[in-house]
Amino acid sequence: MTSVTVRDTATTIQEFFTRFGAGDVPGMVELFATPVDFAVAGAEDVVPWTGTRTDHPAVTEFLRIATEDIATEKFDIDKIIVDGQDGVVLGSFAHRITRTGKLFESTFVLHVVVTDGLITKYHMFEDSHGAAQAWS
Repeated sequence: MTSVTVRDTATTIQEFFTRFGAGDVPGMVELFATPVDFAVAGAEDVVPWTGTRTDHPAVTEFLRIATEDIATEKFDIDKIIVDGQDGVVLGSFAHRITRTGKLFESTFVLHVVVTDGLITKYHMFEDSHGAAQAWS
């Protein structure tokens, strides 16, 4: 009998941010279940990383934007709170939007649900007005 180890919520969240810091888009995508309940609040018609997604191609596009269309100048995680399958990440960032050169700074809250070692829910809350101003 083969033993299978499944990442817990805290480990999965840490692994996501490790891969994010390395710019490992395929590695990040493999941490997501399909379907996934993925949402970033904001004006979808203005800011391309906002909106909802449900599958790996759509998550890949979000992560491509996050790693190619913006330059992260600061990304700080202040706290990760885990309660069973739920994880909440509190932090702040500063991103330079490549096409406009504008700086987008915000605090953020990320709610993640991990089931069987995969992210089944990813809801990001940031300053959507600030994002729209920086993108346009």
